[in-house]
Amino acid sequence: MDTPFRFSNRVMAVALGLIAIGYLVLAFQMPDFTAVQVPVQPSTLPRWLGVALLILSILLFLQKGGAGKDATASGSGAASNVADSEGTSDEGAETGTRLGRLSDPRLELALFAASAAVYIALITPLGFLLSTTLYTVLTTWYLGYRRHLVNLAVSAGVTAVLYFGMTEGLNVVLPSGPFPF
Repeated sequence: MDTPFRFSNRVMAVALGLIAIGYLVLAFQMPDFTAVQVPVQPSTLPRWLGVALLILSILLFLQKGGAGKDATASGSGAASNVADSEGTSDEGAETGTRLGRLSDPRLELALFAASAAVYIALITPLGFLLSTTLYTVLTTWYLGYRRHLVNLAVSAGVTAVLYFGMTEGLNVVLPSGPFPF
């Protein structure tokens, strides 16, 4: 079976771990606001996200099967030889479990990074509710989910729960966009 990445799980885990450590260093440099009494400081969520990413990268590093994939990840020719010896081919991968629509996984990652950048740029003018709902609907549609009404309902519902949980439960101010709340 052809993997979407040319890197082993351990290489990806080390890269994600380094990103998590850098993110945590930056998150712990965020100042706490002592003038405003809020139960959750603005730096709390980034710190927990960094810890979660670090834990997930450690779990990825320790995942079984990572060492066996090192041999296939050493070169694209070796990976295709293994795939051919298993009776699979790129055509099988085309109809198999491959996500997205592009044949090159690097372009797929670049596309998702660009879409995340557009999402971040639109979060202030459109607000958290609209931009997050739009982002999740479009990404799940792109990944192949075809039940559009269910997709819209779940995206809007989860986004609304997150928005009101953050704003009402944790007193975190999120961009409201055109909505008055």
